[in-house]
Amino acid sequence: MEDRRDSVDSDDSLGALLEAELEAALAGDGSAEGEEDGTASDAPAAKRARVGGAAAPPGGAAAAVCPPHPGFMGGICIRCGALKDEAEEQGVALSYIHRGLEVSKHEAERVRQGTADRLLAGRKLLLILDLDHTLLNSSRFIEVPPESEAILRGQLDAQPDDARMLYHLPHMRMWTKLRPGVRQFLEAARERFELHVYTMGDRDYAAEMAKLLDPDGRLFHGRVISAGDSTQRSVKDLDVVLGRERTVLILDDTEGVWPRHRDNLVQIERYIYFPADAGRFGFRGQSLLERRVDEKEGEGALSTCLKVMSDVQQRFFEHTDPGAADVRPLLRAARQAVLAGVCVLFSRVVPLDCKDPSVHPLWQLALKLGARCTTGQDEDVTHVVATDVTDKTRWARSQGKFVVAPNWLWCSAYTWKRADESEFPVRPGGSAAAAQAAAPRSEAEDVAQALAAAGGGEGAEEQQQQQQPAAAAAAEPAAPS
Repeated sequence: MEDRRDSVDSDDSLGALLEAELEAALAGDGSAEGEEDGTASDAPAAKRARVGGAAAPPGGAAAAVCPPHPGFMGGICIRCGALKDEAEEQGVALSYIHRGLEVSKHEAERVRQGTADRLLAGRKLLLILDLDHTLLNSSRFIEVPPESEAILRGQLDAQPDDARMLYHLPHMRMWTKLRPGVRQFLEAARERFELHVYTMGDRDYAAEMAKLLDPDGRLFHGRVISAGDSTQRSVKDLDVVLGRERTVLILDDTEGVWPRHRDNLVQIERYIYFPADAGRFGFRGQSLLERRVDEKEGEGALSTCLKVMSDVQQRFFEHTDPGAADVRPLLRAARQAVLAGVCVLFSRVVPLDCKDPSVHPLWQLALKLGARCTTGQDEDVTHVVATDVTDKTRWARSQGKFVVAPNWLWCSAYTWKRADESEFPVRPGGSAAAAQAAAPRSEAEDVAQALAAAGGGEGAEEQQQQQQPAAAAAAEPAAPS
């Protein structure tokens, strides 16, 4: 049975503390904390403090160093064994390391600094990896239409046993497809980064997916954070990660779930293999499975993002004082270099009733990529982004300027380079794709759909369960007054 103490690196101070302080408690049932599925165990019911290598009753000699208490396991101090007082300051919950574990804010800060020092000494940064639509895509059996299931079963039988990318998981009642190149990506990333998983799926789903990606436990070492470990519902945050923000990069397809850490984020294009998720995100009928195509290993989004993050890691350690370096300005500079020197004029993209065009998502995206935006037809304009042929596009062509569809901006953002303008022509009458790209969903809508798709669609099921009682209550006739 895997020992969850391995989930914290042996040289991590918190790991050493838990190793010593929990030894007596673990001896109570003769088993390790971890379960075979890799999830955190329940906290021990009782604890005996350790003093000079010998056990001492709670409140004994070990209590001399408490308070302050470094942390609690199931409401019991991991050092002295005292019960947590109701007046005790709320700490940092780390249930993904051990169920019921909470450390004080002071202890969390001390460990964060220790983690940063250890990583810097090894010339590594910390990388947080999303699961759904970033490393893989999952879909529940009930959401896979019969014609798609027939294709999947054919793919399942044809794939070699030593290079499996598609999984049929009856115990989870879902299919899971790994993103092409994900195994090579993880092996390469571990040389430069300490890898963590952070998903909006539940703990069982997170553990199962981590096992598919890391069957030997060499990559994540139990650093798998799920929705229940977050301190805010529907939000991901680095407050549950034992690392300094300036040393953390995040790879995720959904920016909106990281409201406090956008500057750490490398947003990756969504991997949508199954039909259900294509429908959720407004691309019905356009899933990779339905189109009978897939990303190319070594040429896809993972490869692109790894190059960007590796460049940031290299520049970080080229700093004269890595102890003061910060990934955020380095990542921002790399992003703004994508469209440096470009000046964008929009045509039939910003709605007429929009009083401030600068708040439009595509305007904001262009600025983020280093471009300037204008509302006037002048010599500084280099690109007109349009959904149809207009007076502005005719003017642009007459002046030898580029005329491109809105997806040119999205492609540039995801590939981290100025996309080839010739691949994004603007056609008379426009196109559905151009219109869709010009009117992206609001961030709130995008986050809601991402949460619904999390865990193979378990989020959608949860939303339905929450809506049913409300709908039933609304349908009930009002009581006579």
